[in-house]
Amino acid sequence: MTEFNCPNCGAGLPVALKSIRQMSCSSCGTSVFLSAGQALAAGDSGVMHDAPLLFHLDDQVMVEGVALHILGHARFSYGRGTWDEFWAVAPDEARYWLSVDEGDVILQSRIPGDLAPVIAGWPRLGAEFAHKGRNYTATETSEAECIAVRGSFDERIAVGDRQRYVNLQGPDGMLLSLEQDEDGETWFQGRWLDPFEIAGRQT
Repeated sequence: MTEFNCPNCGAGLPVALKSIRQMSCSSCGTSVFLSAGQALAAGDSGVMHDAPLLFHLDDQVMVEGVALHILGHARFSYGRGTWDEFWAVAPDEARYWLSVDEGDVILQSRIPGDLAPVIAGWPRLGAEFAHKGRNYTATETSEAECIAVRGSFDERIAVGDRQRYVNLQGPDGMLLSLEQDEDGETWFQGRWLDPFEIAGRQT
């Protein structure tokens, strides 16, 4: 356990995992970026309007036999609505994202750069390509903006950050997602989940 102090109000910020790079101060709401042993103000955490949620910060959930501890919550707007992203860590410190959009749940993890798919250009709707022997089709592409963050993350996520994304559907509920922002492109892999099969929620 390492502890920093909020650069805005001075409150203690306990950091339990070495992988954490950003967290929200529970006292003043400032987003704090951790870099080179320092805590730097990263802006306001935004307004997380009340809404029914499947998960909450500090929940312990069992997903496909993996125990996940939810540490971060980010909300994104894509114009006609919003969706929620929950950053979670397994006991072996493997990191996952639980995406929730109108009750639909996706479990995803980042694909390392050297293992990421290689494609020419940005996928258009209906575009198809193969990855590791599976065929995928681009089913959704849009842009989104982060509007609120709470808790801790292994990367910097700031209110106002914008990203371009495309979701590609594969067989048996498999999914690939490509996100593009000012820092470059990131691939994620995952699968759709039945929310009723997620056990152990604690609020």
